[in-house]
Amino acid sequence: MTKIKHAAHLTEAEKARNLMRWASKAYIATELRPNLKNADTPGGHAGDITESVEGNYPYASLSLVCLDHDATPYMLLSDLADHSQNLTANAKAGMLFDGTAGYRDPLAGGRVTLVGTMTKVEDDRMLERFLARHPASKLYAGFQDFSLYRYTIDAAHLIGGFAKALWVPASELKLDCTEYQSLREAEPSIVEHMNTDHLDAINTIAEKLLKLDTGKWLMTGIDPEGWDLHNGHQHARCNFDQLVCDANSARIALVSQTIAARKVSQ
Repeated sequence: MTKIKHAAHLTEAEKARNLMRWASKAYIATELRPNLKNADTPGGHAGDITESVEGNYPYASLSLVCLDHDATPYMLLSDLADHSQNLTANAKAGMLFDGTAGYRDPLAGGRVTLVGTMTKVEDDRMLERFLARHPASKLYAGFQDFSLYRYTIDAAHLIGGFAKALWVPASELKLDCTEYQSLREAEPSIVEHMNTDHLDAINTIAEKLLKLDTGKWLMTGIDPEGWDLHNGHQHARCNFDQLVCDANSARIALVSQTIAARKVSQ
């Protein structure tokens, strides 16, 4: 992942949300319940190696993630996985977003830890948004044992480098999207239109404004704060200068970014 840069005017909560939106994956920590799975369940049986120690354990794992417009995280998980089994007994979970890529010293980079609960949901819109961001997941998204999980944020801990740490309440971290519902409804058509008719604009912005490698970049999603893109092996993000609320304001912002990118190339 490219080194994340925050605009100078952003609040700490906005910096945390920006870091989260950049991420394509996140670490989740659940309470390991060794005896929830049968001994012959795929992936093994934790009780076989933990039976000599009393009590439960924190269990960390890595999964793909996709954020909704308000920054609520979603994951597509196998119900057979240990973390999913753990969540059936205790929905409380931690989630870590790592924004340290590109730093010589990783501890100088940012990261966001969430505390909250994770529950299985049925949400066709978010499933489609997840699959647009992670197209390889289409290979198993239809399997019976895979489900979409929503993470309800209670609080967030932002570390922005050495001696830069603070707690952010969920009410500040999450974006209030009450006035941006029309953008959410228009998202699929905006993404399709950009990828069908304006690939040149997407790639010019990617290469000239974002300084990304030359490649076949596609838009994978758009939200009030910016839009996501992918070239088959790398995720990236392009932020708007100000919030967009509907298809028209999104068009104006994208045209402005395209003009700026073409000026760079001249």
